[in-house]
Amino acid sequence: MSNFKRIGAVLLFFVAIGVIAVSFKGSNVLDRAIILGIGVDAADDGGVVMTAEVVSPGNGTEQVGTFSKIVTVKGETINVAIQNVAEVTGKEASLGQCVVLVLGQEYCEKVNFGDLTEYFINHHSFKESAVVCCCEGSARELFNKGNALAQSMSLAIATALLDEAEKIAVANNSLLEFARSQNELHCTGFLNRVRFVPSQNTDSSSPDKEMGFISYREICVFRANKYVATLSEQAVKGMSLFSPDVYGETFVSFQDTVTRTVQVTEKSVKLEPDGKGGFKAEIEATVRYGRTDSEEVSGPITAKNDKEIPREVLDDVAEQMRYVAEKFLAEQVKYDFDLLKFHEAYRQKQGTTAALADKPMSDFPVELSVKVKED
Repeated sequence: MSNFKRIGAVLLFFVAIGVIAVSFKGSNVLDRAIILGIGVDAADDGGVVMTAEVVSPGNGTEQVGTFSKIVTVKGETINVAIQNVAEVTGKEASLGQCVVLVLGQEYCEKVNFGDLTEYFINHHSFKESAVVCCCEGSARELFNKGNALAQSMSLAIATALLDEAEKIAVANNSLLEFARSQNELHCTGFLNRVRFVPSQNTDSSSPDKEMGFISYREICVFRANKYVATLSEQAVKGMSLFSPDVYGETFVSFQDTVTRTVQVTEKSVKLEPDGKGGFKAEIEATVRYGRTDSEEVSGPITAKNDKEIPREVLDDVAEQMRYVAEKFLAEQVKYDFDLLKFHEAYRQKQGTTAALADKPMSDFPVELSVKVKED
């Protein structure tokens, strides 16, 4: 290692120590195994397998670019598993810097995890701002993958869901919000579902590690802490149309041998009881041609951005919006979950009753109207 790299490594190490130490107010940070991310899978014996991404300031000989280590432990409960981290690492586990909690697919589908959510909500140092999500396959496998920029997998997942998902998808990152949803009138809530997509990227420091990126365009739905269904990307896109705060949905129209891409820039959504036991839904979206973010790009494709969007393209986009919106509504009926709060809307009018709480989604017909105009 060159002198410049050695100096850089030392500076990086002491800066990290200083930043992390602020969170512990007098505690000996060198005795801590600081957990950045937690993955939970079901164990064959009924317990849990916990995978933790751990950074320990005591590892002063780590190479530049090595941010953390992956540790896997077992326990009868999540509490026991966290305690077992100390046995493996020789240091007390600390959750104060944990940014993500990932539930493996089998754990989500087979386990009622009300006790797990309650544990983390009541934990004295686990932050409410930490991202909670599900994953395809096992959480253990996910944490042992590498992302395209060779960074911490915990930070890659948290960044994707906090910074990106809010722009083009529906994100639910609050564990407390999710826990509350499981006790509401229809006991329905969801968690984002992430999956690892392999790519051609490589990491010179870990040439054998599979590299890729995190996709987050699906969601898992739960009722009373039990898995109900995984919604496809199209159904999630339909769900996002009912949220007036979500922009950026992209639609592609093929007309007269020309491919046109438009993006939603504004949206007006009305969803209210129709007085007949159902709902009236009106979605009015404003769109414009998709644009590149480089001023140097020019030519016949980008030149079309300044032209008026043909009416047939707007009509086609409206039909696409109707299709994905109806797909989501059909999923609600098929699996009997209520992410649009239909039951809550009628509770406000009629009061809480057992009959309303048990009312199936098939008893809430929806009259849907979709309109699209140019920005």
